[in-house]
Amino acid sequence: MSRFSIRRFPVAYDYAPAPPLKMDLTPMRIRGKKRKPGAIVQPQSSALSSTSLVKRQRTSISRQGKLKKQAIAAMPTLQGLPQELLEMVFLYSMNINLPRASPDLGRKLSSTAICIEFVMRSFFHTVDHKANITSRTDTSDPKLQSELLACKFFTWSFFLNYVNKAHDALVKLRGKIKANEGVLDQDAGAFEGLWPFKFMKIRYLSFAEGFLIPEKLLHGFQTDDKVNLLYVLVSFGGEIDWQGSMAGENAIQGLKQAVLDGNERAVAALSVLVGTAKRLSTDTIRHAVVQGGCDVKTLRHLLFNAQILYSNTPREILNFHDPQVWQWAQHNGEKGKLLTGLLKKAENFSLEFYMLPGETDWAKIVPFPYSGPKFDAWASFDSVMREILTRLYSNHGRRITHGRR
Repeated sequence: MSRFSIRRFPVAYDYAPAPPLKMDLTPMRIRGKKRKPGAIVQPQSSALSSTSLVKRQRTSISRQGKLKKQAIAAMPTLQGLPQELLEMVFLYSMNINLPRASPDLGRKLSSTAICIEFVMRSFFHTVDHKANITSRTDTSDPKLQSELLACKFFTWSFFLNYVNKAHDALVKLRGKIKANEGVLDQDAGAFEGLWPFKFMKIRYLSFAEGFLIPEKLLHGFQTDDKVNLLYVLVSFGGEIDWQGSMAGENAIQGLKQAVLDGNERAVAALSVLVGTAKRLSTDTIRHAVVQGGCDVKTLRHLLFNAQILYSNTPREILNFHDPQVWQWAQHNGEKGKLLTGLLKKAENFSLEFYMLPGETDWAKIVPFPYSGPKFDAWASFDSVMREILTRLYSNHGRRITHGRR
């Protein structure tokens, strides 16, 4: 560095920070609720939104209060209806399931008067009894009638009560002059003794074609009333449901039990039910001979029905030459000879109902369930009677023996 050069040194400047400015907040006046000093004032838009929200909540609460104050009249239920109105609804609807909806409705709709009126509307009033037989309108429902027959209240005594009720209604409908023409004596008294040629003349009971006999009547024959009702229903063309229930199996088992019990009327009814369905078999006849002791009263009904089916039934199902049956006949003397004679007649379709050897008191024999102007079990067999009996079996009594039931 030359001697004439100037040496430069840094100069330090001392700057002091400026003191902070003191400013007072300008007060704002907002109309409304008085606030405490120092409270933060919200913007005007948020205040408006909060007030509108509060107003909405208040209006909604007030509306809910008004709605709650409005009284709504409660509609009465079926259980709350008076007894008379409830019975009118039941008879007008004809809904058999209404009494089953609750125990309370069942108690209110289970009087004898209501039951008999419901049955009258389901049976008697479904047919126009003023018109001729050929031109009568028929609206009977076999399904409804079958359900009624299966009810607990439908017993033999109830059936006789219905017969008298229907008879009185028929006399009132036709008048005593027309009713006097063979109708006045066709009341429940026609069922005394259960002779088909008497009670089959009654044509105003209005059983529907295809009605089903309930399973409760097919087994357990402890009382005569149960057997009587079964016998009459079979005579009027009742059937059993072989496809959709166990009624067929119950009928076969009931037939075997009736044979062992010696219940001739039950055997007479069940032989027709099983026979018309073509279910009479060698096993049933063998059971009646070997286990049942070959009681002629019950065996008569079995063989009389079986001979109708014999010509068109395979021998594997129905065979009058069963070895066990003939072996039993060989070891039982006179009773065995009678049995072989009955089997031979049945094989030739010549076994007449009332023509068994040694019988004199025919009044004690339970009649064949069918009887009418076109078929009589007392008539001797010929080709015409065999044809009628075969057709009767295939149609199960409809339009052959007695027309409308």
